[in-house]
Amino acid sequence: MQSHTTAQVIHRLGELSAEFAGWRIGHGGSGHWWAVRGNELVRTRDVDELRARLRELSVPRPPGLAGPADAA
Repeated sequence: MQSHTTAQVIHRLGELSAEFAGWRIGHGGSGHWWAVRGNELVRTRDVDELRARLRELSVPRPPGLAGPADAA
């Protein structure tokens, strides 16, 4: 498991917040990185995995391929 200094966490939070506007992003005391947007939650121990998963969720889906979050 990788530990992060406070400065590293703050730097990563700034990067992720700038890259993924509309998401609330954080790093918990348990070591998990998380992001929340509406009813969507992404949680992982690895910041690079969080970034990859947020990129996947940010790709526009063609009409007719809407996911559960689009059903509202």
